[in-house]
Parts: sequence; structure tokens; C-alpha cells
Amino acid sequence: MHSINLHQLATFRVVAKHCSYARAAEELHFSQPAVSAQIHQLEESMGVKLFDRVGRRTLLTQAGEELYHYSEKIFSLIEETLETMAALRSPHHGRLRVGADTTVGTYMVPKLLGKFHDLYPGVEITLEVVNRNYLVDDLINNRLDMVIMGKIPTEVPVFAAPFAPNELVLIAPPTHRLAGCVNVPFADLAREHFLLREKASGTRAALEEAFQEAGLPLLVSMQVGNNSAIKQGVAAGLGIALISRVAIDIELETRRLVMLDVEGFPIMRQWRLVHLQEKNLSATARAFKDFLLEHVN
Repeated sequence: MHSINLHQLATFRVVAKHCSYARAAEELHFSQPAVSAQIHQLEESMGVKLFDRVGRRTLLTQAGEELYHYSEKIFSLIEETLETMAALRSPHHGRLRVGADTTVGTYMVPKLLGKFHDLYPGVEITLEVVNRNYLVDDLINNRLDMVIMGKIPTEVPVFAAPFAPNELVLIAPPTHRLAGCVNVPFADLAREHFLLREKASGTRAALEEAFQEAGLPLLVSMQVGNNSAIKQGVAAGLGIALISRVAIDIELETRRLVMLDVEGFPIMRQWRLVHLQEKNLSATARAFKDFLLEHVN
């Protein structure tokens, strides 16, 4: 298979454009013998004649015409490639792939992504909202630029920075026996049935840890896959639950749900911005990282 020397091809393109070695030499600031040598070497490597001399005129052969056609395409593509690479050095272009834990991804991240999009409208943004197991897998396999999650992955070395506090509160219907009570002893919760998230959930892990430390049994009413179902179940009297404070604004305003005042609650956790330590972030991803860390508390 023959290879193409781009320097020789660029010289050929100029000669073909003018059909003149002299004018090509002038434009390229080479000597005419140097231009002729480049064309001769290209013809040798291609195994075809590219120019014919008819009298004092220089004309393209059929092979020369075909090569000129392709050279235009090649250099156009090179120019497009360089433009794309230049654009990717700027945060105003490119793609951003963000993953988020289901709670923060539903209630906090979309608003921040909206603000970022206003600043960088040319960026193509993908948000994946899934539970922790999927986030870690996507992070390890480089399917996401960065994720926002609670517990820092230990499977791989990562960069992690505090993103926002995650206040975990107990919720119940307003008719619940503990509603309105102040500083309820933790032991009173041993009588309650809980609606729990799936096993990969950080909120569930926090509740199980609290009961384990207290040496009390955790009674499970049912396991539910998302916050909306948790809230519906609690409002319907199926049990009480631990949930992130950011997920219940509307329910508290409408008095569909209330927060319980229990010893040891709320449980304070932290959402973190995480990316692989070895990952070379694009200019867009770096801009988003800086933006997030500036716009959170």
C-alpha cells in the first residue's frame, strides 16, 4: 500500500491549481527545482505520472486530475479537523456527559445545568440520572465526564470535592402519632415500619447504619424504587421514611407530609462532585466543574 506525504501533496495541489511550476514556486517560496523534486518524489511513490508537458504548458494527466480532486477533499478535511480541535480547546463547544444520583439529579442538577447552558449554549449536554451502582460503573468505564453522588467510590482513584449538603429527614403523614412531637427518642422508631429505597441507595444505607448503631431492629414495610413512590406510600399511610430534604418542598407546603423531630435526625450527608483522577477533562468539562464548585455551598 502506498503512503502519501502530505508535504508533497500540498506542493502538488499548488502546482495543479496554477498548472505552473514557476507560479507554484513563487507562492510556496521554494525554488523551482525544489518544487519539481517534490512532484517527482510524489509521482514515484504513487507510481503514476501527474503532469504532462505540452510545449511550454504544464497539464494534469488523468491521474493528476483525480489526485487534485482528492487533495481538495483531504485538505478540506484537515482544515475541518483543526477547526474542531481548536473548538474543543474552548469550553463553548463540545459535549458534556454528567451523571447524578437519583435525588440530586432530579431536584438540584437540572437547574444548574440550565444556568450552565445559558452561559455555554453551544455545548451538547447529556444528564444520566441513575442509582449509585450504575454511576460507579459508568465512571469507571469512562462513559461519563463526572458524576454527582454521595459516597465516594473506592474501586478506582478519583478526584472528589464537596458539592452540596444532603440533609436526610424523617417524613410521615400529618396524622401520624409522632407528628408535632418534639425531640422524640430514637427508640420510639423501633415500633415504626419504614419504606426503604433499593439496596444501592445511600439514603437506605444511612438509615440502616443509624439503627445498627442504636442496636435497634429496622422494621421494613416495603422497598420502593424512587422518591416519588416513597412520598406517595408515606402519604398513603404505608409507613414512614428517610428522604432528602430537597425532595419534599411541595409536600411540606401542601401539608401532605410532615418532618418528624426525632433524636439523631436529620442525618447530615454530603453530595460530591467526582471524576476519575487520571481523566483529562475537556475544556468544557473543566468549565462545568469550575461552574459547579462556584455555584454550590
